Amino acid sequence: MTGTIPQNIIEQVRQASDIVDLIGQYVRLKKRGRNFTALCPFHTEKTPSFSVSPDRQIYHCFGCGKGGNIFTFLMEHENMTFVEAVKYLARKANIIIPEKREDFSVREDLERLHYAHQVALEYFQMQLKSDKYNEPVMKYLKGKRRLTDQSINLFKLGVSGDEWDGLLNYAVRKDLFPQDLEKAGLIIHSDKKDKYFDRFRQRLMIPIFNLSDKPIAFGGRALRKGETAKYMNSPETPLYSKSNILYGLNFSRQSIREQNAVIIVEGYFDFISLYQAGVTNVVASSGTAFTPQQARLLARFADMAYLFFDADSAGQTAAVRSVDALYDAGMEVLVMIPPEDNDPDSVAVKGGRDAIENIRGNASRYLEFRTKNIDFKTIGIIGKEKLIKELSELASRIGDSTRHQLFIDEAAERLATPPQNFLNLLPASESRPRSKFVLNPPKKIIDIERELLSLLLSHPEYIDTVNEAIAFDDFQTDVLGKIYSLILTVYKNEGTVSESMLIDMIDDKTLAAEISTLVQIEWPQTEIVSLIHDYMKKISYFKRERLIDKLKAELVLAEEAGDTVQSARLAEDIAVLVKRREE
Repeated sequence: MTGTIPQNIIEQVRQASDIVDLIGQYVRLKKRGRNFTALCPFHTEKTPSFSVSPDRQIYHCFGCGKGGNIFTFLMEHENMTFVEAVKYLARKANIIIPEKREDFSVREDLERLHYAHQVALEYFQMQLKSDKYNEPVMKYLKGKRRLTDQSINLFKLGVSGDEWDGLLNYAVRKDLFPQDLEKAGLIIHSDKKDKYFDRFRQRLMIPIFNLSDKPIAFGGRALRKGETAKYMNSPETPLYSKSNILYGLNFSRQSIREQNAVIIVEGYFDFISLYQAGVTNVVASSGTAFTPQQARLLARFADMAYLFFDADSAGQTAAVRSVDALYDAGMEVLVMIPPEDNDPDSVAVKGGRDAIENIRGNASRYLEFRTKNIDFKTIGIIGKEKLIKELSELASRIGDSTRHQLFIDEAAERLATPPQNFLNLLPASESRPRSKFVLNPPKKIIDIERELLSLLLSHPEYIDTVNEAIAFDDFQTDVLGKIYSLILTVYKNEGTVSESMLIDMIDDKTLAAEISTLVQIEWPQTEIVSLIHDYMKKISYFKRERLIDKLKAELVLAEEAGDTVQSARLAEDIAVLVKRREE
């Protein structure tokens, strides 16, 4: 799994990196005793079950079971290979990795896709600086859009020219193949002419980055009049899933976390204008209603979501469409309403940060926004019933019990109806937060085996003692037997062992998750020897019981076959094992 990077370099990178700092860039971590907790970045949840251990430099989710170390987090969350993850952390730590010149013909698929987007970004930026496009496009950006050189450079804006195959020809000279570019969504194959041509032509190019600041897609705004599609986005690719990405989050996540609030706008230029004005806790939904995945992503960084869409009815309808997912993710929702005939972009350009903060200061809580234009005296029973059902559904999505009840109380007060009318419509399973994972004492062999391995990882000085009495095939659980064998191998070769060292040696995600589970158990610092011997004794007991059951089955077969010699021998062996059980 370590590829071509020397083990000593991997260890150096590991020691120079901090898993809390890394994961804290993606989720909001809260201190809980010696560890940190957060909403899991790998599955949907309303109650945090994701734990990060700074002592052991690992993470584990008690909900979905995913776990690993600083390298596996990047591999899981950012689709990096192990080598990419080590190189990424090495760059952040200013550690030089000696390596040979890369052979582009053997790049892994994801590496080639990342490289294709980086080449496309270079090409689009180069086009913007060319004599042909620089003057007219910069006139648009600086004149109409009022963008500064700093913003143009920060967001790496570019241009796709009017050539049919400009990017294609440029990329081929950079050791890419047409098939790479097609898979990246950057070119299209014409079956009729059996030729490739650029997907984006005569458009202002806005790169979309992942949280590791790598370009993974593009949004293209038409530059010529009469274009059917004003905006064209990259298609779905292995790197880019529209439902999981929010434009600008790579730039704004730290500010969002610090303010514990995010302002959500619709378009690319809404985002850019607000960010340029100094309002940096902002993301763009790219003109679509929020997906559950996007909402959960934001919930890892903030508790408060401000919807800031256009003042027209379409913009306000979009705000309503986004609320479900945000409440479902456990966020409080407020609505910022720009002045009539304005949008966030124009407010930022004309009034700057002060104007935006003034609108934010007057933001309406969602219930106020949703009911402000409703006359409850004339709405009638049917109208009120529909609204109660709508708000009850929203209430069912709020996982926090206090906020859940406060929402119902406020909704009932606004509609002048008893809270029970809402409670009657709430499914009990959805209206209560889930309980946290509790580690139960061992009752089955799998628990006993798991806790012995946990003890060995906490106290590797007892590995030799256990190895003298327990073999890997003594484990009834195959996965745990493999981990035990791996522990023995690493300990023999390195003189010590840790969960991170084990995880680095395997490609099996199930094994990695199980290893991260083992080290979540905290052991007392006393009576370790007696605990280990107790578990060794229990594993030997279960091994003996399995052997007794096996011999009894063989005895039945021998008796049915009339083999008296074999039957006598098996009966004697069983008697010896039963006697040991009673010792």
